[in-house]
Amino acid sequence: MFEKFFLHNGLKKRLIFRRLVQLTSIFFFFFLLHKTAVFPLPEKIPVTMYFKINGLLALETLINSGKFFIFLLPGFIMILLIIIAGNFFCFWLCPLGGSIDYLNLLVFRRLWKVSFTSPKILRKTSLWILIFVLASSLSTLIFSFPYTGFIFDPFVILGQAMTGVKLWVVFLSIIVLSSVLFPRLWCNYVCPLGRFYTLTGNILKKRKKGE
Repeated sequence: MFEKFFLHNGLKKRLIFRRLVQLTSIFFFFFLLHKTAVFPLPEKIPVTMYFKINGLLALETLINSGKFFIFLLPGFIMILLIIIAGNFFCFWLCPLGGSIDYLNLLVFRRLWKVSFTSPKILRKTSLWILIFVLASSLSTLIFSFPYTGFIFDPFVILGQAMTGVKLWVVFLSIIVLSSVLFPRLWCNYVCPLGRFYTLTGNILKKRKKGE
């Protein structure tokens, strides 16, 4: 009984701490986004930090340019951290995932339930979108096609929607509302960044199982 009590309290404290980290990340993201509207851009504030630590964006840029740039280094460091520690980004730092989680809290999502059994085809949607994003980068390098993979980037979606562009506002609204009805629908079944980090975070786990 005491073990269950301390385990429950430990999990509760961890959840509270995670919520605080999420809230801090959400605030920081929108603070930096607001600063991008200031001209000239403040030199001492890392306004593009979230884009620089985006590991998938770093990989996309490497592919579609065929070159490594120093500003890609934070993104590859993030990939390395996720390989070592697992996919902590989606549940602790992602401003879109965090915003969805907080909205679920605000509407008391746990008090009402919508039964949802995901079809098998939906479970692989984020994988196909990830493949599309990488293929788009490759086609940009080989055929100089316009890069279109950015439309599924959560930071781009948030940033563009906050500028008031109607199409992006509608896209973000669909993501948020669907994820309230069906918890983390976007995160679990659509987001290519989330899928990329999940696959990356499982590399060491699969290696250990194979040993």
